Amino acid sequence: MNSISRSWTRSAPGSAHKGSPRPRESKMKQALKTLFNCIRRSPEGRSEAAQRFLAKSENFRLLLAANNTALETMAEMSEEARSECAFGIAHVKAQSLKAATGVRQMIERLCLMSPGKYEALRDVFNAIVREMDQSISGPTAPTPGPLVIGLDRVRAEDLAETGSKVALLGEIRAALGVTVPKGFSITASAFRLFMERTGLGDEISRLIQIHDGRDLEELRALEEAIRAAIDMTPIPSEIKEAIQTQCERLGKVRLAVRSSALGEDSAGASFAGQFRSELGVRPDRVMEAYRSVVASLYSATAMTYMLNRGLREDETAMAVGCMEMVDAVAGGVIYTRSPMGAGDDITVIAVSGLPCAAVDGSSQADSWTVDRKTLSIRDREIAEKCVRYVAVGGSRVRKEKLYGEKSVAPAIGDETAVRLATLAKRIETYFRHPQDIEWALSRNDRIVILQCRPLTLERAPDLHGEEETGAAPPPAWDGDLPFALLTDAVTACPGAAAGYVFLVDSTEDMFAFPEGGVLLARYAKPMLSALLPRASALVAEHGSPVGHLANVAREFGIPALIGAPDAVERLSGVGTVTVGNGAVYLGRRQGVLDRAPARRARRASEVAMALERVLAHIVPLNLTDPESPDFRPEKCASLHDITRFCHEKGVAEMFAKGCGPTANARKLEDGRVMRYWLVDIGGGTADPDGSGVIRLEDIRSNAMRAVWHGMTAVKWQGPPPPSAEGFLSVLTSAAGNPALAAGARNPMGDRNYFIVGAHYCNLQSRFGFHFCTVEGFAGDDPGGNYALFQFKGGGADMARRHARARLVAGVMEKRGFLAEVHDDALYARLEGASRQGTEQALAMIGYLLMHTRQTDMAMGGSEAAARYAEQYERDIEAVLASLPEHGEGARS
Repeated sequence: MNSISRSWTRSAPGSAHKGSPRPRESKMKQALKTLFNCIRRSPEGRSEAAQRFLAKSENFRLLLAANNTALETMAEMSEEARSECAFGIAHVKAQSLKAATGVRQMIERLCLMSPGKYEALRDVFNAIVREMDQSISGPTAPTPGPLVIGLDRVRAEDLAETGSKVALLGEIRAALGVTVPKGFSITASAFRLFMERTGLGDEISRLIQIHDGRDLEELRALEEAIRAAIDMTPIPSEIKEAIQTQCERLGKVRLAVRSSALGEDSAGASFAGQFRSELGVRPDRVMEAYRSVVASLYSATAMTYMLNRGLREDETAMAVGCMEMVDAVAGGVIYTRSPMGAGDDITVIAVSGLPCAAVDGSSQADSWTVDRKTLSIRDREIAEKCVRYVAVGGSRVRKEKLYGEKSVAPAIGDETAVRLATLAKRIETYFRHPQDIEWALSRNDRIVILQCRPLTLERAPDLHGEEETGAAPPPAWDGDLPFALLTDAVTACPGAAAGYVFLVDSTEDMFAFPEGGVLLARYAKPMLSALLPRASALVAEHGSPVGHLANVAREFGIPALIGAPDAVERLSGVGTVTVGNGAVYLGRRQGVLDRAPARRARRASEVAMALERVLAHIVPLNLTDPESPDFRPEKCASLHDITRFCHEKGVAEMFAKGCGPTANARKLEDGRVMRYWLVDIGGGTADPDGSGVIRLEDIRSNAMRAVWHGMTAVKWQGPPPPSAEGFLSVLTSAAGNPALAAGARNPMGDRNYFIVGAHYCNLQSRFGFHFCTVEGFAGDDPGGNYALFQFKGGGADMARRHARARLVAGVMEKRGFLAEVHDDALYARLEGASRQGTEQALAMIGYLLMHTRQTDMAMGGSEAAARYAEQYERDIEAVLASLPEHGEGARS
């Protein structure tokens, strides 16, 4: 993606939010174009002064729209920084660009309102955007290296080119004399050349921006779009020639074309099973296989993994290892320590045929427990293996079902298990870290190491006060656990969770999987890892605790049982269960949940840290007092500062004396003391009488009359009594607000302005700590009608302000509004209603504007929210019942 500083002159691609409660620009333009055309056709509207005022009004309206966009984006980003939601660096860049674009539009509109007066803002803005760029940009591109490297020349220091998988194979071959396959690496430099030379990298960035997807269905669509782009893009000739040269050196052999992405197989981020491998590939089909592996970098499962691990997709490059296939009679995995921390023994896992059956969830596997000190076998379990993979012909891998004696025959002998454990211990000693090792046994009885990577450990708690023995503790049977649905499963990741059981048997099931559900599967397939961030627990009927899905479950801290006989039959349709302590219990069992260890706190990720860095240039508000000598462009240190400055000066410029055809804003009188002024941009009021005052009966704007009716139909009884905590939080907020210091002019208590037309109304209002915007158009054509309500702020703490915003959003949603809440900010809209329906919506907004003031102080819990919701519903019914039909007194 281009940097923010190169892109802020354009709208942020993909930054629009589906269902966002801001009125679509087309509706606003349609309504206001009609309004302004009526003004221009009037005698007054043809005057030069009127034309200038109309231009200023339009610029002010666009300034306010940009202000709303910028502030909403800032609120979204702040909320994302505190939440557990997953997002990638592309999303952070898009949000940053969206905020910067809104602020830049505010600057442009303010400069058009008062040419030559605020030009200094441009330089300040550009400086802040440059700092934003630096805070989220990745490291500088490395110096290009070789496009391919033979595995016989690869060492650990080549990791930045070959990726960890290939680099560590080269290292143990050279340092320990371990047998590894012959082959070569297609390097990260080759990947970057492929991306940059062809423009494919920019196209992929564009597609990611357009989709900005975080749910599985959107990621699937993104995967297909990127795969199509990769398939259509020719590989540069120098890459093809380098690959062909290496293939000729290897001769006519079958190849395994495997991912070795940068960051793959690293500690805490294994990417287990996330990328594609192509087995049994002929040399003349390597290019096709290379494309397939590169495309898997952008698969839905891989993107989900990166999003939820907080990894930067813009820093990941796909190196690819091309290695000679081993004609294996057996294969599997070795753990040099128990990943659950239940002992220091070495675990050898084996299946018949190629080792992929041990990790892809398609079969159970045999296991040997080997004492690491004596290298003697402590235990063995021979499983009933249902399938195996074998290499056949010139370029195929076949999946065979196993029956009878073949299914229960040990994949390897005890002697081979000890040989494997001995070799694994050597590798662990060399790297000084527990290892997860993939191996194959050739037909001539040679052990070939296919992969080694750091093993992520999960220390299991001693729930029963017993010494660790290497075995999982038995399920607890006490008064809290009356019935267990399943007890004979293998714990792949400890912990406990409760949720609704959901069987996933198809892609359609994956799309429908509910948040917090217990994922039930027949096979522990790696593709199911895309659902783990949404799952509370995992139960798989077939598979191995050393498989790819189990690895990812441990990384995410998801309680997992794998190899659970008849799990689908036993658990399908039972509703809510509790998974924990090696068993599955019917219903929610708090006793199991209470005894479970807390999940590890998620480490600050690369993406989260980038978001925090860029927010430091976006969100802080330093300019709070318009009367301060520091309230000037040069003192703006963040986008929020510029937003505050532009809004304050925009209001001042808009309502300066002598700015419009009516000479001044007029004070509204309704038989009481008020701080409301009104500016008519055409057809909204009776002709001025020169007094500087306007009476309610002189207002023709049906939109404003509806808002005013809502504001006044039910008398406000004053602020609600705050809870003790709410009052203390108000004092704390007030103490930290420089604008409320003794003797300071309070900018929050200034005039509130209505801008009105025949069917149009806009109100920028400040009540104490609250900032509100009301806007609407209520004409005869429903296609141009809309009602908008936005507010932010409050005197209480953030939790109470958020509760108040959610309360108001709920009330408005019941009346047909689309509403969205970010922190203490509410954005709500209703579009396309009839004239009468829009007037009713505006009256409702007027009521809420007045009667939700200071309720944040009283938000002490759900009971308070329910009480206020009931009161608002009753009052709104009364407001709408007394609303004059079609804005009585309003004349077009």
